[in-house]
Amino acid sequence: MDRTHRRSPSSLAFTPLLLLVPLLASCGGDTSTPLAPNSPELNRGGGVANRSVSPTGADVGNCGAAPCLTINYAIGQAAAGDKIAVGPGTYHESVSVTKRLLLVGHDATIDATGQASPPNGVVISGADAAGTVLTGFTVKNAGLEGIFVNKTSRITIENNTVVENDTYGPFNPLCVAQPDDCGEAVHLQSVTNSIVRHNLVQNNIGGILLTDEDGPTSGNLIADNRVLDNTLDCGITLASHWFDLAGPAAPGVAGVYRNTVLHNVSNGNGAAGIGVFAGPPGAAAWGNLVANNTAKNNGFAGVMIHSHTPGQNADQNAIIHNTLAGNGIDDDNPVDDAPAGISVFSAVTPIPHTVIVANLISDEHYGIITLNAAKLLGLPSNKFASSVAVPISIH
Repeated sequence: MDRTHRRSPSSLAFTPLLLLVPLLASCGGDTSTPLAPNSPELNRGGGVANRSVSPTGADVGNCGAAPCLTINYAIGQAAAGDKIAVGPGTYHESVSVTKRLLLVGHDATIDATGQASPPNGVVISGADAAGTVLTGFTVKNAGLEGIFVNKTSRITIENNTVVENDTYGPFNPLCVAQPDDCGEAVHLQSVTNSIVRHNLVQNNIGGILLTDEDGPTSGNLIADNRVLDNTLDCGITLASHWFDLAGPAAPGVAGVYRNTVLHNVSNGNGAAGIGVFAGPPGAAAWGNLVANNTAKNNGFAGVMIHSHTPGQNADQNAIIHNTLAGNGIDDDNPVDDAPAGISVFSAVTPIPHTVIVANLISDEHYGIITLNAAKLLGLPSNKFASSVAVPISIH
């Protein structure tokens, strides 16, 4: 992760009120259904054929009557919409998916140790892969991302265990495009209307990352994941890397916007528990909802929003009903000199609107600390334990 995110699909008008109404109306109940941009049940409805893979199989035939040996061979035999069931065992390969598939692991491990072309556990890429489901796998030992999703949509990544990936990083020259983080364990890059949920993401360099190098990353749901002990980077990161000196990226061109980070546990990570960051000029990280999460004992502040340069859009993000405790200092925010639950910071242009509502904060020096955040909505609704020395510090 570059320092700007470590430290630091429609065109309808967005307002804080429109954001608050659906969330506050459902704080006591199950919000996953109305907020989900996609449904794995829809993805799973179009299978053409069932194919199988087993460590005792052979890479011959079409993997229908008898199992094949490798996942990639089965993918090569599959048609769009097929289901591939992967049996118990360890598969030493880097899996590439470029067509719509349902990939179901049954105690199956993808071990990417030594894989170099590419150095990932799973890569799901391209428009033809839209609608793919990956579920039930353990993915480990990738040099770069354990699961990398690029330039596609309607992907579901659920019920997987993603551990001990990003092994090249941080600051390894083998991470050519992102030299200090190798992309985190699960990375959605220019991906729309997709779901990452019910995964365990643990003991990687970093956790879950959303970026926009090749186009918009929007309408995604990151929900009910356990993101734990990724001790050299952030837990969950929404980072716009789009570069344009003319101004912030417009919707549909690029930007990380209108994503929902809901009901995750992001604890014990090395940097922010959850971060929304605009890095270079032209970056746009706006309209994102961070709600009902737990972020405890992270190296930097529990939830952080950053704008770093002129010509960015970090407006209309919302931090609602999160539980934050025991986190560290946001060392990019020059006024944050002690541990903080929430830090909102702009280095240049004030952020016009930020919603901070009904968060529960304890065991921090600062509950909420901000610099150059012009309008903060909902501050009186936040709850601070007596272990918070300074509940609100506005600069």
